[in-house]
Amino acid sequence: MTLLHHGGRLRDVAEKYGIDESDWLDLSTGVSPWHYPVPEIPVSCWNRLPEEEDGLISAADRYYGGQNALAVAGSQAAIQCLPQVLFDMREGPGRVLLPKVGYKEHERAWRMQGWQIEYYGNNSEHGDNSDKGDSGNEASDESGPVYDRQPTSEQIDRCDVLLIINPNNPAADLIPAAQLNAWLDVLSKKNGLLVVDEAFMDMTPEASLNSVVSPNLVILRSIGKFFGLAGVRAGFVFAPHKIRLAMQERLGPWCLNGPARFVCARAFADIEWQQMQINRLNQSSERLRQLLSSLEAPVAGTSLFQCVYLPQAPQWYERLCQHGILTRLTDERDALRFGLPADVKQWVRLTDVLQTVLAEIKLGQV
Repeated sequence: MTLLHHGGRLRDVAEKYGIDESDWLDLSTGVSPWHYPVPEIPVSCWNRLPEEEDGLISAADRYYGGQNALAVAGSQAAIQCLPQVLFDMREGPGRVLLPKVGYKEHERAWRMQGWQIEYYGNNSEHGDNSDKGDSGNEASDESGPVYDRQPTSEQIDRCDVLLIINPNNPAADLIPAAQLNAWLDVLSKKNGLLVVDEAFMDMTPEASLNSVVSPNLVILRSIGKFFGLAGVRAGFVFAPHKIRLAMQERLGPWCLNGPARFVCARAFADIEWQQMQINRLNQSSERLRQLLSSLEAPVAGTSLFQCVYLPQAPQWYERLCQHGILTRLTDERDALRFGLPADVKQWVRLTDVLQTVLAEIKLGQV
């Protein structure tokens, strides 16, 4: 399988459209535009191999509300590793339930290890659940797609692993903890596994399952989104001891580098900064939601991004690029995901360009 396309890759886009990188407004990721202020990093973090007993795991446990976190090089490392670990423990693949709409690296990882994939969350009018090797959905009408976002009880009964992206990226659906616990009970009775990707959960900790201790639950967390530290490539896994140990052995020693460990531990402990971040993310996300609602199309999002469902989403993407604004065209090609502008200048630019493109589309110029 070829590499999947995600947000970012600004250099390639700048070259394609002939616009200097410095002239772009990059809103293509769900990463906070405000990052945790990285402190001065001790020389020992660069000069010595990472120490396991450096306080990072206890800091992660306190922040996430879990037990014995496994530090990994971004939750992406865990996404790639987990299907192989479970394959080995089962001595073969099983059936995994994946969201039809969501982060496609999950699908790629399970498929590469030979698991039988079944989708849930299809278009309620047009979709089906068969594994046809694609990830497309069609919008049911001009008001945007209508999805049954959750798996059915029949699907859960026949699966070995249920994977939930909570909140979903890009659909933004947030499944309550009570519902997840109900599914976990069903899976536990047949020794199935619930895997929850909580990469965007920081703003809604009440919906997290990190406080739940179960031999049938794996949770993936990421520091990159909320803390604006995607570049450190740091993530954390909360899993039963047997799975945690198997993942640790497969990933090898020193999975997370010393400077990243130091910065993450500081960020987890800085409660005052976290509260400031929560306030500005909530305010900016609501402002973005209101702005995108002016396009007369459905909008859904989290505190870190907003997704607008447009009948001509690919054309919108192209026109915004021509104006030097980079967004994320969803895999279903029915919506654009917008990250948050960082300052007044960016807000003004985005507002002006959106109104310009909207007028062009209404006049049939796209």
